[in-house]
Amino acid sequence: MGLDDLVNKAKDLLGGAEAKTQEATSDAQAVNTEAAAGASEEASGLTDKAKGLLSDDKIDQIAGAIKDKTPDQVDSIVDTVAAKGKELND
Repeated sequence: MGLDDLVNKAKDLLGGAEAKTQEATSDAQAVNTEAAAGASEEASGLTDKAKGLLSDDKIDQIAGAIKDKTPDQVDSIVDTVAAKGKELND
């Protein structure tokens, strides 16, 4: 085996390593995309659950309870926050 054969063999090995690196990079990007999609679905599920727990009626009940325990000066602020909560709940 001559020097040229060794050089060619080294080039082949490096070329194979480069192909494997590119393949691994592609696989990692695919996994990240799948993980991001899973996280997005989970967040969407939590948002839907929160919306279910905070119906407009529930927001009104909470606002009423806050108004009962706070001075009358706070009522308009509570109403504004409740209205915003209902808007976000849509």
